[in-house]
Amino acid sequence: MPNIIHIPGGEARSFLLKSGELLKVTDVEGKQVADFIAISFHKKDEYLSTAHTRTMNSRLTVMKGDQLYSNYRHPLLEILEDTVGVHDTLYPCCDPMRYKLDFGVENHRNCRDNFAQALEEYNLDYGFIPDPLNLFQNSPLNADGTFANFTEPESKAGDYVVFKSLTDLIIGISACPQDMTPLCGYQITDIKAEIM
Repeated sequence: MPNIIHIPGGEARSFLLKSGELLKVTDVEGKQVADFIAISFHKKDEYLSTAHTRTMNSRLTVMKGDQLYSNYRHPLLEILEDTVGVHDTLYPCCDPMRYKLDFGVENHRNCRDNFAQALEEYNLDYGFIPDPLNLFQNSPLNADGTFANFTEPESKAGDYVVFKSLTDLIIGISACPQDMTPLCGYQITDIKAEIM
């Protein structure tokens, strides 16, 4: 029977994923970005690196069959299933300064603070948080390489990604609280994680 982790909209959770286990991440209501990070349980300075994953797979995004690589170029996860196929590897977590500089808003919930809170039990703090794989995020590029305006995710209720863990990992998932752009369809909803 799967172990289910409920991630309320705008919040984050962390948990251990053991080598060989499968992880299914589901967009419960649709159009909700899930910032996703993975850190080696046995070597805390090794983590999922979107930059290394891009270069190792020779593309800007990820898809079914891809492996996700660490900052040491070790494969950490493999994507076994993906019902959407549109994710982002370029954007960092939203953080307090993002909301202050771009929207003039103080004290808005954000993924970086979410992760720092969720990872406290593993003695990992705000300064350590790596750039995430942004599941379900639809952030196209213009022909000249500049960022296009955010577009709502293509994910619908029940869409999911299934990963296979290739080593013992600490996983963090934040149901992104960005409600000031179309990034999450202006309505923040829940994410479900299932360890199988």
